[in-house]
Amino acid sequence: MFAPASIELRGGLTVAAPVQEAFGLFSPEGEKLWVPGWAPELLHPPGREWERGLTFRTQEERGEAVWVVTALDRERHEVEYYRVEHGRYIARVCVRCQARGPRLTEAAVTYTFVGLSEEGNRDIAAMSEAAYEEKMRRWQGWIATHLSSSRHRAD
Repeated sequence: MFAPASIELRGGLTVAAPVQEAFGLFSPEGEKLWVPGWAPELLHPPGREWERGLTFRTQEERGEAVWVVTALDRERHEVEYYRVEHGRYIARVCVRCQARGPRLTEAAVTYTFVGLSEEGNRDIAAMSEAAYEEKMRRWQGWIATHLSSSRHRAD
């Protein structure tokens, strides 16, 4: 009988932007500004970019992932996604942004993975806190580069 593996990885990063701007960077369209190769295909509902119930897909290293926005609170700057990689795992992704000043935001990012197969369980077993911390540092660098270049263009 299959027993799914699971892991929760918590981390965060600092964004040199007001909280509303920083939070928008974690939307499907906002991530296109800073994540290399990020190209979400917005599926449903038509004509919508970011709302509860939005379904979209992305191409990942090993195939397609389907995402659903399961919670979105713009006032509290919190969003929750479920990401399914068929035959591998499901991931719950939570992002919470908090202002730490007029132009500084702390983003807390939590991924919870649950295996859907032995392959998914192996992927989860290979995940580590150290690798996740490195992912958060990479994200912070990508966002800083984006913000720096976009502000430079605005000047």
